[in-house]
Amino acid sequence: MSREAVSLLPLLVAVLLIGGREAWLIHRRSLVNRALHEARRPLQAIALSLPAGPGRMTPALPVWQAIRALGEVDRQINGGPPDGLRPEPIACRLMTEACVRRWQSRARMSGGGIEFRWTGPEALVTGDPAVLSAAIENLILNAIEHGGPRIIVRALVIGQRLRIEVSDNGRGERPAERSGSPAEVMARLRGRERHGHGLAVVKSAARQHEGRFDLEISEGGSTATFVLPCATRAPAPAPGLIGVEG
Repeated sequence: MSREAVSLLPLLVAVLLIGGREAWLIHRRSLVNRALHEARRPLQAIALSLPAGPGRMTPALPVWQAIRALGEVDRQINGGPPDGLRPEPIACRLMTEACVRRWQSRARMSGGGIEFRWTGPEALVTGDPAVLSAAIENLILNAIEHGGPRIIVRALVIGQRLRIEVSDNGRGERPAERSGSPAEVMARLRGRERHGHGLAVVKSAARQHEGRFDLEISEGGSTATFVLPCATRAPAPAPGLIGVEG
């Protein structure tokens, strides 16, 4: 074998390796696309079989949320423009109460429960029901998984602002991480980033709807605050505790 051929051998091996890797990636993409297609089809059938209603505040909403999430996976794999918002007027008390109802049984399974309190008149927000519901549900689920056991969802309407607070009396950690003195727990919290995928969803929803998101952690629990611009209508009855049963 000539010296020139020997010098080209590493390049040939590299080309073969890259070609094999690309062929494997194409095969994997085909398998993922097939799985996405098969997952989307039954979800669409389920969503279309469930009752429809204004603001899509129906049992079908979580299914449509799953379909949109699969669409985002599809775009990340195959490219394409992001899914835009689908704004419409939303009755926020109805939306927030529906989010609490969907996760009440999960909170009970974790040994706790969720209280829902609304103060002020009904609030109307122009926004995407699926995106805003996902934001509120992520706050509730975050409180169940990392806080608890007593979770309170407070909604307060002040002027043209809707303030939704999700608070818990836990330490903001998974159950396996709750050992140690309060000082040790707080040191661990300060030493790592707590904002996971769920809170990133909330931040994005707040930004898309010209709102604000804040998270406060203390030894006595945590409070997540989601603020949205809103319009108000006829005043509601006197504020009080609303029992929400799953």
